[in-house]
Amino acid sequence: MQNLNQRTVNNLIKGLITEAGELTFPESASVDELNCSLSRDGSRSKRLGLKFETSNVLSSFPVDPEKTFYSGQWDNPGGITGLSFMVLQVGSMLYFYNAGLAPYSAQDTGLSVNLATYQISGKDISTTRVEFATIASVLVVASEAMETIYLTYDGSSIAVTQINFRVRDFDWISDVCDLTEKVPNASITNARKYDTLNAGWIGNSGTTPETWSGVTVPSGGGLTALKTYNAARTAWPPLTHPWFSGKDSNGDFDLDEWEKVYSGSSLIGNGGFVLDFFNKNRAAVSGLTGIPNEVEPSRFSSVTAYAGRMFYGGLGSGPNSGKILYSRLVETLKEESSCTVIGECFQQNDPVSEYFSDLLETDGGVIHIPDAYNIRKLYTHNQYLYVFADNGVWVISGPDNRFSATSYYVSKVSNVGIFSAGSFVAAEGVPFWWSKYGIHTFVYDETSGFPMEQNLSLNTIQSFWDSIDTNAKNKVYAAYDRVNKQIFWLYPQNNEPTGIKKNRILILDIPLQAFYPWEIADNDKYPIGLFFFDGYGSEEFEDIVVNSLGVAITDDMLDEVFVTGYNLLTSSQTQLAVLTYSAGKMTVSLFSSKDFLDWGTENYGCFVECGYDFAGDLLLKKSAPYVTVYCRSTEEGFTASPDFEVINPSGLFLEVYWDFRDYPATRQQVYRIKPAPVIDTTNLSDTGQNKSVVVSRMKVRGSGRSMRLRFEGEEGKNFVLLGYSVLVGVNARF
Repeated sequence: MQNLNQRTVNNLIKGLITEAGELTFPESASVDELNCSLSRDGSRSKRLGLKFETSNVLSSFPVDPEKTFYSGQWDNPGGITGLSFMVLQVGSMLYFYNAGLAPYSAQDTGLSVNLATYQISGKDISTTRVEFATIASVLVVASEAMETIYLTYDGSSIAVTQINFRVRDFDWISDVCDLTEKVPNASITNARKYDTLNAGWIGNSGTTPETWSGVTVPSGGGLTALKTYNAARTAWPPLTHPWFSGKDSNGDFDLDEWEKVYSGSSLIGNGGFVLDFFNKNRAAVSGLTGIPNEVEPSRFSSVTAYAGRMFYGGLGSGPNSGKILYSRLVETLKEESSCTVIGECFQQNDPVSEYFSDLLETDGGVIHIPDAYNIRKLYTHNQYLYVFADNGVWVISGPDNRFSATSYYVSKVSNVGIFSAGSFVAAEGVPFWWSKYGIHTFVYDETSGFPMEQNLSLNTIQSFWDSIDTNAKNKVYAAYDRVNKQIFWLYPQNNEPTGIKKNRILILDIPLQAFYPWEIADNDKYPIGLFFFDGYGSEEFEDIVVNSLGVAITDDMLDEVFVTGYNLLTSSQTQLAVLTYSAGKMTVSLFSSKDFLDWGTENYGCFVECGYDFAGDLLLKKSAPYVTVYCRSTEEGFTASPDFEVINPSGLFLEVYWDFRDYPATRQQVYRIKPAPVIDTTNLSDTGQNKSVVVSRMKVRGSGRSMRLRFEGEEGKNFVLLGYSVLVGVNARF
């Protein structure tokens, strides 16, 4: 005679788990699943179908499937409160949409920027992704294939400015071993001459240039001292102490006094010359020939705003791959000269000056992380600037959580780097990224707040993640749904031949720490990106200018004078949208179809396969005479005559697998409404049901030591699975 026990499962919140064995599988998780939505009330439901947004339009510009497609956001362009642009990179072009209005696909501003104008030699910007950062209401655009630029918006047009990066030259270009010794004129090299000038033996900036001994530099000051030393010693001085340490009481250079100063083998500071970072033309600032000039062939691939400055990284060349440039403190971007404040990455005071050589807190500069290579992403959160490279993650910050040019530190926080910059996403400010080994995030020490890397996939979905091929991982596209607290990683299927097509989604529910996958049905329309619309924006309006009497003011042509303003509005819904390729153009789609078909015609498989259930005993065989399934009623009424079809119907099948078999014992429909509803033609919203939950009891055939249940959705129908209960019969004999 069997002993009967009851097993109840009513909290299906752990998502997909691939890293547990048959005998150790956790409760509330799934062995396999697809296209289900996981709810925090413990239920599982079929995801809504993907369809075009209401009143969608196709873009005015074409989309080449083999070129880059990427989206970013520009908040408060031109300082207009509430205005936000969705910025699209489509090949070599940027297009701008007002992100605060619906339908989203109809909000093309008509503005565009041609990035090909700034493309560098040997690169193709149309196939290389850009990165965006906002500071002081301007948008900075960077890519390894182009010069870094920033965009300004005046309410009607966009202006583009190329950023010129300048740094101080802190490199010694001659033999460092000879710098602390005087060098006779007969053996002096132009490189040693340059080092002497760069160490401060030069006139004051702004004085009339003077040519002497092959150099052309400002006259007076250090150059006068250099000429005096050279005439007396027929040599160039050792760079052990500055020329002004030998001044007499009149303030003039005195060689005897200078030589009395003992500095041993100390090496003086340098950095008097300011050079273009990407083309260090030392000949141009010194007049010397035959000295090494440096050309940096790569460009910044990542930018971010931090501590009131712009930070730039991601250079591809060996000597500079670990360097991060940061600008001076940005107060305004109104330029009154050829200098670009967000490109001034150097100390404002001359470090070799006699009187004003101090480094200021507001200065720009260069941070070198020599052990970092292939910096792919810069990101700011709280007091930290995160540096994601191939071989690890570093943070930059300062004492008391305040970064300045005079006081900062660099610390490595993880040996696990980032594989694809597209995988990076911030959820509530916390970074998440894909490495070569899995999916990672940071947790923070409760006392110090210091970040510590955590692998999220290792004990959950590592096998699933490993099955995604390298090409698909490299093309992943991440977005965060700030309403539902979910991360979406959009990526192509393995061996996908179409460049920008992506029809797989991996979702991480942050509060539940649960993963689950979706798959978009194949069609000539397909996802190419994601964008989160927060439902807030600004709308332009024109207002007539009136005088104090309320009379409209007119111009010389007797036309009324208008002023343009912006209204803050919340006219659109907050939601994550799918940027979609259709008929060679771009449009916007949403997961909103209650037909439960993608694109209105394509069925998509939907199932959840629960874990292995031994009913608390590994030894004895069991049977399950009855399984009771609980589903939420979804029906919303009936369509009009003559069809009277059910609105939002549900359908759910159950299959039972015994003893680890790969084929089921039975397949049954478990969403059974009893009694069958009677249609009230006078009130079609009446579903004929008086219960919110549909309860169905099925008799299940078969037996074994373990049981696995698989629930599968019916084509074109919904389901909300709340849970199930199994009456387990345990045999008294083996």
